Amino acid sequence: MTHAQISPAELASALGLPPPTDEQVAVIAAPLGPALVVAGAGAGKTETMAARVVWLVANGVLPPDQVLGLTFTRKAAQQLTSRIRLRLHRLAGADVLLRVDPSGELSARVRATEPEVSTYHAYAGRLLAEHGLRLPVEPSAILLSETAAWQLAHRVVS
Repeated sequence: MTHAQISPAELASALGLPPPTDEQVAVIAAPLGPALVVAGAGAGKTETMAARVVWLVANGVLPPDQVLGLTFTRKAAQQLTSRIRLRLHRLAGADVLLRVDPSGELSARVRATEPEVSTYHAYAGRLLAEHGLRLPVEPSAILLSETAAWQLAHRVVS
């Protein structure tokens, strides 16, 4: 499959979304690899993360099931999941995908798979449950929530 480049602005237009800012475009279309994005509250981090995932999928860089999105809170994970799902659903029916993959295979894969989005805590818990015996850690071990950790600390100190 040839990778015809679809710009972040063109993709947003095809999906009926407002165009990204110049700063968002820099993040959305950044080369693969580690990156640090510093942004304050309300700066559009979740929106930009969702746009990055959809841009990578739309350009055939990777399929949805190769994406792992990690956030700190359940609320952020739910928002990110919702935004990505909505955009990927729109993408699967968009003509812009035919430029990247005229065969329609990418569109079918977008419809059939989706990224994994979770909190760091939940993802680590799942890894322990699935692979804990290799460490060795009992698969039934659970990670303590922040509240449970404070309660345990209080009992130990008391």
